[in-house]
Amino acid sequence: MAKNYKLIYFNLRGKAEHIRLIFVHGNIQYEDVRVEFSEWPALKPKAPFGQLPYLEADGKQLAQSNAIARFVSKQCNLMPSSDWEQAQADELAELFDDIKEPTRAVNPLREKDEAKRKSLIPDILATVSPLLDKVEARLAANPSGWLVGNKISWIDFLFFSSTEYFIAVFGKEPFAKYTHQKALFKKIKEIPQIATYLTTRKETIL
Repeated sequence: MAKNYKLIYFNLRGKAEHIRLIFVHGNIQYEDVRVEFSEWPALKPKAPFGQLPYLEADGKQLAQSNAIARFVSKQCNLMPSSDWEQAQADELAELFDDIKEPTRAVNPLREKDEAKRKSLIPDILATVSPLLDKVEARLAANPSGWLVGNKISWIDFLFFSSTEYFIAVFGKEPFAKYTHQKALFKKIKEIPQIATYLTTRKETIL
């Protein structure tokens, strides 16, 4: 295990929040470096792929959020138990990215006109709801209540941060029917070290 970890990302939850949750759950000390947008042009040439987030582990750099998440998870026993379960976690990570995709080009949160913002949501929900149905079915089929296997793993934290994002965009009402996802979200939120982190983290919209 590295002695010094530094996670570099914007002052957002975004693509780094599940990594922060993994650090917290694993009781791994790290420096949470928040980059302001005004600082980014000067930092960008130093980033491995010219992107955020990236991780510095004893000075070595690692980019891409889920690669970072898997690396940190290996340090604190948050990887799924088998190669097959890890493949399932990877599969779900790509699915969560697919669910977010429709909000990248047209994100209701960026629309300042309230009426127009609300008008954007139905079409986006029509696209993402069938995918959320798939997540619900996956959870319903797993008696453990976790997304993969019989223990918590890194993909559950990606689910949690993704769900926070979806609720910020769409509100809570569209998720009322997803009882298994609501249960998992609640279970993660109530993990003692996660609960403490959520009450003390920096407040951002996303």
